[in-house]
Amino acid sequence: MSSASTMTDGKPDAVNGKRPQPTAASASTLILLQISARALTFVLNQLLVRLVAPGIFGLANIQLELLLSTILFLSRDAIRTILIRNDRTRHASSVAASGAGPRSGTTNATHNVALLTIPIGFALTAIACGAYTAFISPKSIHAVPTFHASIALYALGALSELVYEPLLIRAVRLGQPSLRVKAEGAAVFVKVLTTIVTILCLPRWLTAPSTIKHVLADEKAVALLAFGIGQASFGMTMLAVHLSYFVTSYSVRQTLDLYIPRPDRVTRSDPRTGVASTETAWLDRATVSLCMAMAQQGVLKHLLTEADKFAVARYATLEDQGGYALASNYGSLVARILFQPVEETARIVFSSELVALDDESGASRPAPTGILRKAVEKAASMLAALFRLHLLLACIMITFGGPLSTAFLYIMAGPQWTLGTSAPAILAAYTWYLPIMGINGIAEGFVQSVASRKQVKSYNRILLIASVGFVMVLASINYAVASRPTGNLGQAPGVSSFLAKTGLVWANAISLSVRAGWCWAFLIKYFGLAESVTGQKSKHDSTGSQAAIQHRVRPSAALPSRPAMVVFASVAGVLRVLVPKLMPTAAELQQSSNANEEASRAGRLQAIRLLLPTVGLAGACLGAVLTSIFVFERAALLETLRSLGRRDASQSHADTRKSQ
Repeated sequence: MSSASTMTDGKPDAVNGKRPQPTAASASTLILLQISARALTFVLNQLLVRLVAPGIFGLANIQLELLLSTILFLSRDAIRTILIRNDRTRHASSVAASGAGPRSGTTNATHNVALLTIPIGFALTAIACGAYTAFISPKSIHAVPTFHASIALYALGALSELVYEPLLIRAVRLGQPSLRVKAEGAAVFVKVLTTIVTILCLPRWLTAPSTIKHVLADEKAVALLAFGIGQASFGMTMLAVHLSYFVTSYSVRQTLDLYIPRPDRVTRSDPRTGVASTETAWLDRATVSLCMAMAQQGVLKHLLTEADKFAVARYATLEDQGGYALASNYGSLVARILFQPVEETARIVFSSELVALDDESGASRPAPTGILRKAVEKAASMLAALFRLHLLLACIMITFGGPLSTAFLYIMAGPQWTLGTSAPAILAAYTWYLPIMGINGIAEGFVQSVASRKQVKSYNRILLIASVGFVMVLASINYAVASRPTGNLGQAPGVSSFLAKTGLVWANAISLSVRAGWCWAFLIKYFGLAESVTGQKSKHDSTGSQAAIQHRVRPSAALPSRPAMVVFASVAGVLRVLVPKLMPTAAELQQSSNANEEASRAGRLQAIRLLLPTVGLAGACLGAVLTSIFVFERAALLETLRSLGRRDASQSHADTRKSQ
């Protein structure tokens, strides 16, 4: 047998008396923890808007963030998605999983796959950072003294995040999904603190060596360095928290042992002779194959998700990138604070409690051990709750976002961003794009958590179709804009066809709609198959209809009630009619901003007075909407919160683990 230990009774023994018990963290707890981390990130960006020049803000939030996300996504996303999935039959006949220590519940060959993120990530980091510095980055930014140091700090942050990846995967499989969320909260706090302290305190370093005093006097250099220090601090804090957990729960030796590849002795039978033989396996073939299929999908998904940033980074000036980054940051505020935590938490739940299921495993076959009736019921309830919550938030954003985008940006970011960039128009478009993003995040996360290799390949074709759709829509918008005068957008004629300001947002929205539609249809079909395989009937189904659970996850079941929809539509109409009449003109806002330069307090008060009628109307409309939600949607929201707050996830996870 291999070095992997055998489980004698299905329950791992304690090691040196140390065996962490899975926490009973509910989905709502994980979501709240992640929301707190995202809220801190928003506070950081809000402070930086006032402290950093638009060009540096755009460089950090468009180009460097794109560089970082590309490295991390391509290095780890496919491996993480596959290894946290609940697939217990893979090694049942060939090799037993370890029964003790931090490797419990997995085989060496499977754990070695998690270690691949480190060499892959190191290679990608070197290639990506080198290519960006030499060929992609704007030549003008090379004159900033801290540019290369900042790139090195971003690389350090990326490498730190990749080093803790095997620990993160082990924590999830050991029933500790909240560890990453807690680590992220601490890391975001450190990032906020180090970035702000660097910007505020470094220029005031009176005893600084004379060789760097000229650097400290350059605001752009200090700001760019601050972004790099913040990102490096984030990555190292994430690594430190994960290492600390494993060292205290097990030991230093066992924690370091997780980074040492170990082989398995796998027994295989010759299908022709029936003779069994053993061989050394360093990597699990089935896992690697599925990771490669998921990685191919991931490349397409990443290109589609970040298509707007790629385009903006390629064609726009740094100042324009700053305006786009600000609008997208505010526009994606709800996505980052609410949608992304929900998506990540849901993916953990689905991956740990469900398994792949397709037409070939229909009712004629025995039910797979991974398909538990309780897990299917819980997943359907969670999806129904999440979809309903997302569509309710979508109605609120669409109702208020468009008419109030200019007023919101003026209050939050000031006149230089509101009057000098296209941020208001982009923010208004984002209010239509975000609901699609939220729905796709949940549905696509479900697909990635339970899809078989065949289904992953099918989704790859959908991603290709979405890519073609994105290009065609963007080209059509560009052609339409290019045939018109530039107008007052302040764009150079050569780039007006590219920066139709909102064209990228609409192209992304249509492309994402294709993906979301396929994923939603997939999950509806999945629950139909799950009902057939398990012989399950929903507790809400008095007739025994096999379509009961399917109905709960259909789009029609997620829509708000008709009275609430009427209120949303009425308020949206009122805002779109009255806000243009109440809002001050651009000339009045510009005059206020000019006054702001001469007498900041008086100018700011004047701007607030100009916006008071609009703010008052928005407050009254918000009150009407919230009242309608309380009256018409209260029962549904309470059921949604109950579905997200159920604490049987860990117990179900533990039960499934015992059968491994």
